[in-house]
Amino acid sequence: MSELTSDDPAITEEKPGRLRRGSIGVAGMVFMVVAATAPLTAMASNLSLSLGFGAGEGTLGWIVLSGLLLVVFTSGYVALARTVVSAGAYHAYISHGLGPATGSAAAFVAAIAYNLATAGMIVAAGFFTDLTLATYAGIDLHWSLYSAVVLVLVGLSGHFGVGVASRLTTVVSLAQFVLLAVLAVAVLVQRPEGFSPEGFTPTATFSGGFALTAVFVLLSFAGYEAAAVYGEECNAPGRKITQATYLALGLLVLVFLISTWTIIASYADVAATAGADPGSVLGGAADRYLGSFTGAVISGIVAFSFAAAAVAFHSLSTRYAFALGRAGLLPAALGRTHPVRSTPYVAVIGQIVVDLAIIVPFAIGGADPLSALFPAVSGVTSLALIALMATCSVSAVVASVRGTLNGGGTFATRVCPTVAALGLVTVGALIVANYPQVTGSDSPAVIAMPGVLVVGALAGAWAARRGSADLSTV
Repeated sequence: MSELTSDDPAITEEKPGRLRRGSIGVAGMVFMVVAATAPLTAMASNLSLSLGFGAGEGTLGWIVLSGLLLVVFTSGYVALARTVVSAGAYHAYISHGLGPATGSAAAFVAAIAYNLATAGMIVAAGFFTDLTLATYAGIDLHWSLYSAVVLVLVGLSGHFGVGVASRLTTVVSLAQFVLLAVLAVAVLVQRPEGFSPEGFTPTATFSGGFALTAVFVLLSFAGYEAAAVYGEECNAPGRKITQATYLALGLLVLVFLISTWTIIASYADVAATAGADPGSVLGGAADRYLGSFTGAVISGIVAFSFAAAAVAFHSLSTRYAFALGRAGLLPAALGRTHPVRSTPYVAVIGQIVVDLAIIVPFAIGGADPLSALFPAVSGVTSLALIALMATCSVSAVVASVRGTLNGGGTFATRVCPTVAALGLVTVGALIVANYPQVTGSDSPAVIAMPGVLVVGALAGAWAARRGSADLSTV
């Protein structure tokens, strides 16, 4: 295996079969990550569920604990990022420490998760666009029509490159930040006594259904580490991936803390309010402290945030397909780049086809997308991402022991990844134990869906027997 460090000048050159270097910078990478996590929708879903059915105000403490766990995880993760560069980040990182078969299994799991997430976000964007226009403009069309528009937008963003996609996601992310900041200021001015530090105490943190809160809070950060996927498309990737990953994590912790504390301060009994109707908590606070006109604004930004998340997950999906095609683990055509734009245009087309294959049956069958598709997507993606992160941590430890990591001491590359792996495996066990609550569905079909990850992992391990072993700096 030929290896170069991730900041080696040799990998800054344009070469056939590579994505365009310099297409994205640190800020663009950060906002692509933020778009994937969709802070506004996390507030209206996972974090509101935690307030109602988990630890309540103790959610604040779990945001801090989750942030610390992810800082520990990132230590080993960026050590791998300094050593190998690939558009299929988990693929290369896990292969580096645990071998091609394990890396390929992980890559297939990641590809499944990101493809499902893309389709889910496209459907949600269409659903909430329809809901917004029907409620506030009297225009009531089928959600699939709006999802079709989002699908076109997603395809165009993939065709024109990550630079265009990052600008789009930056605008939508900033709109979410502005709305949440305005709400925080309004609540602080009108009800300052609501901002109690009680939620940070151990008593509150480990109260109620704190196991569910541990899951919901960590899943709100899912995808934050995805800056590494754009390593081939930035200059000095080792340094910039490190910067973007830590910046994205810090920004998300800050946003989730301020926003959750704001929601808690908005109500005399937030647990009772969220327990009665978690989906109304954010909108209710905005109506009370900003005025009823904000309902349309929030609904519209939620729709746009799902569209931006679809763009972000589409970028992740296509880069995994591109990396796997280039390594010979999927059809080689997926590894082709556009002759002018150096974008993975064949992988873009393939990902759009996958979206259609998932979405069209739901649209034709008249199924409710949020009750039929979203539970399956949320369960599979949550398990996949936790498993990938835990395996990546193990890979960092093994690579460090073998002396194949560039930089980083024993604490950063062995102790921290070991702690992270144990913490992530614990959260994974909690997801399995509370799967109906995590997905919001007790359907046997939804509960059986994680089986696709097992099938994908086995297929990936088998494909490694005939694929390329050269996964670094490809």
